[in-house]
Amino acid sequence: MMSKVVPLIQELIRNKCVNTGAPDSGHEIRSATTLKKFFSNYGLDAEILESRPGRASLIVRIPGRDSGAPSLMFMGHMDVVPAVAEHWSSDPFSGDVRGGYVWGRGAVDMLNITASQAVGFAEAYAKYENFPGDLIFLAVADEEASGRLGARWLVENHWEKVKTDYCITEGGGFCIPGKKHPGIAVTIGEKGVLWVRLTARGVSSHGSLPYCSDNAAVKIAKAVYRLNAHKTRMILTEEYRDFIKHLDLGGVSRLALGNTVFLDAYLKSLYHRNAGLARHLHAISRMTFSPNVINAGQKLNVIPDEGIIEMDIRMVKGQNVEDAYREIHKALGDLASQFKIDVIDFFPSNVSPVETPLFDASQEILGGVYPEFRPVPNIFSGVTDARFFRMKGACVYGFTIFDREMTFSEYSRLLHGTDERISLKSLEYTCDYFFRLPEVFFRRIYSAENQHF
Repeated sequence: MMSKVVPLIQELIRNKCVNTGAPDSGHEIRSATTLKKFFSNYGLDAEILESRPGRASLIVRIPGRDSGAPSLMFMGHMDVVPAVAEHWSSDPFSGDVRGGYVWGRGAVDMLNITASQAVGFAEAYAKYENFPGDLIFLAVADEEASGRLGARWLVENHWEKVKTDYCITEGGGFCIPGKKHPGIAVTIGEKGVLWVRLTARGVSSHGSLPYCSDNAAVKIAKAVYRLNAHKTRMILTEEYRDFIKHLDLGGVSRLALGNTVFLDAYLKSLYHRNAGLARHLHAISRMTFSPNVINAGQKLNVIPDEGIIEMDIRMVKGQNVEDAYREIHKALGDLASQFKIDVIDFFPSNVSPVETPLFDASQEILGGVYPEFRPVPNIFSGVTDARFFRMKGACVYGFTIFDREMTFSEYSRLLHGTDERISLKSLEYTCDYFFRLPEVFFRRIYSAENQHF
């Protein structure tokens, strides 16, 4: 299968489906066309759906033999984030193979999985033709800009075409050290995301007369400092505690990570040894603030009468918009009354159960590659398109099988990073996982029901 997956990921990288967040960026129709042609070689008919011209998603559904059987979906996205070419050691859209890696923007996020899903899906069809339940491949647009023109649009407007009971997508597969056994992350859920705009008013006046002026830029500067310095309450959820059980830690370290009194001090020391893990543990143990867009003033000699902060807030399970507002007011203190808060977007935290045939099937396949590894349920600090399907009742995991070099820190570094690349060994494991998954998944269901597969 490597002879098929490598050329496919190279073409997807070279299609340069860069999503800047602008509605007319992305141009995923390029990669949708590539995939449609790929599937046609297997006699599979792919449907392309456009939310607007050029913003294309692609779906292939192989009907199951049993109308009552659950369905299984492979979901990937085709868009990638921008890349600054001068910061890379080579063309970020070359898709070159060198040193045992495929190089290029999207190699990790997530064209390696999208290409491997396509090949595994097609090869499973070639071998088995169909399964008890529907097998679905979905490649979407606009994941890198919240899915409004991709998965979100499909779920809201074409649910009958994309509905599924189980789904595998991005967000897992990286290696985690374990106390007894090393682990590999299976993302079972995501933190909630809230994007807000904070607006402060001032009084416009001449820049040469700053004494006792009402300068909105000064309010913004003070607010950013306070928001960034604010410490939110730690909430160690069941999912957080399950995750730390699998870490390769001594008793004292494990105690510190499970105690809100000592946690932050331990994370400071951990950061110097494993920055990626420390940042993740910090993120999944509390609500986080990140003031990322700051605007005030339009002319050098004019004191601004308005300032704006756009802030990214991520919330743990059980938290909502009202909880975030309370934390913002605590952080701003006496400045709070001078700011108006507007919600840009909100999506709650979402989690899928672990006791499922999809989790068991993934564990079985993992055991054939890494017998000593164990799947580790994980909460993702970011968001993926999985959330739209979880809210419709589907069980969704972020999972694949990477090589051992893809640790948590390495994954975090390459994600949207410079010189993004994926190893050929990781592609081999990932492709084989998606090829084997349908057979193992449906076999486990039918074996559990004492039926013949």
